[in-house]
Amino acid sequence: MSASLHLPLHLSHAADAADGGIASAVAELSTAQEHASLHPTWLTADRFPPRQRDRALRAAVLAAAPELVHLHGLWRSPTRIAPRLAAAGLPLLIAPHGMLDPWALAQSRWKKRLVWRLWEHRALAAASCLQALCSAEVAAIRALVPQTPIALIPNGVALPDRAPVARMALPPPPWADAVPPGDRVLLFLGRFHHKKGLDPLLAAWQAVAAQAASRRWWLVLVGYGDAGALASRVAAAQLRGELPRVLVQGPCFGDDKASVLAAASGFVLPSFSEGLPMAALEAMAHQLPCLLSGACNLPEAFVAGAALPAEPDPVALAASLQQLLALSVAERSAMGAACRALVAERYSWLQVAQQTRQLYSWILGGGARPGFVELRPSLL
Repeated sequence: MSASLHLPLHLSHAADAADGGIASAVAELSTAQEHASLHPTWLTADRFPPRQRDRALRAAVLAAAPELVHLHGLWRSPTRIAPRLAAAGLPLLIAPHGMLDPWALAQSRWKKRLVWRLWEHRALAAASCLQALCSAEVAAIRALVPQTPIALIPNGVALPDRAPVARMALPPPPWADAVPPGDRVLLFLGRFHHKKGLDPLLAAWQAVAAQAASRRWWLVLVGYGDAGALASRVAAAQLRGELPRVLVQGPCFGDDKASVLAAASGFVLPSFSEGLPMAALEAMAHQLPCLLSGACNLPEAFVAGAALPAEPDPVALAASLQQLLALSVAERSAMGAACRALVAERYSWLQVAQQTRQLYSWILGGGARPGFVELRPSLL
């Protein structure tokens, strides 16, 4: 790698919950890259007024004088200015973060088709390389952008401290006053968005309500992004005598999020579409038995015995919930241990940082092509 590489710049829409899991992934990656002596900077589009955003964002990127721009996410200002950045001589690495998944493309289909023709396709074609988070995303990207190299580099996750003293230092979870001691919590953590499969999850929970009560399980939905709509729906259902033992909580970050993960007994994410969900990786790092849909792109979790399938269909999901609720303490513990072992082996941020280091070097002409980079078919 070139000794002069000190300034990769991460470019995304926002550094908070407005950008969902992307913001969390970029923050963690930047920290890991600092430890790998890459000294990244991070610039977000939302700091500029909408009317002047594209021009101001482009000027800020050029003023930062990075050696390479690592752009995260699609359909917004960062990709609108990407062709001009490339024309100015900046190498681009673009990570769609699951936004080219067929299900994701089907949402707001006509608007995305128009944007694709106007600038999005040109942005991806201008990139030196594209980053996929999983094999399914490699295929989705390749179907639309056949000529650009693709690097397969997943998101990472930090392994929490398992020492009892570390857990005791955490604040109580937000459900502490509602869930009796000794009861168990099945946790959903993330954006309250229809793509996360929340509708089939609630329907499936209603179907297993009696078993959940007898086994002393609760479903707790912790998240943000819908202006209270989910909480209102659940409250209305409970007034009708439906959705017992379901709680809706606001977003948690930092130690509060660690507390939520540490206090749960299981994790569920029945998504219709994902890149590689940070929430699922974090849950696995906390040794939570997981219910995951195939769209979470973690097939190895099923092979390792770390997860049960949770497709976003009420009937199938109810069967998966019944399977989880019936597990013994020993069986849940074995699944949790498999979760932690899997993320430690494949999804450490140190490993991800080293892979980006190799990729940046190759893009800048200072190293051999890494084995995780697939060239365009004409060059294979």
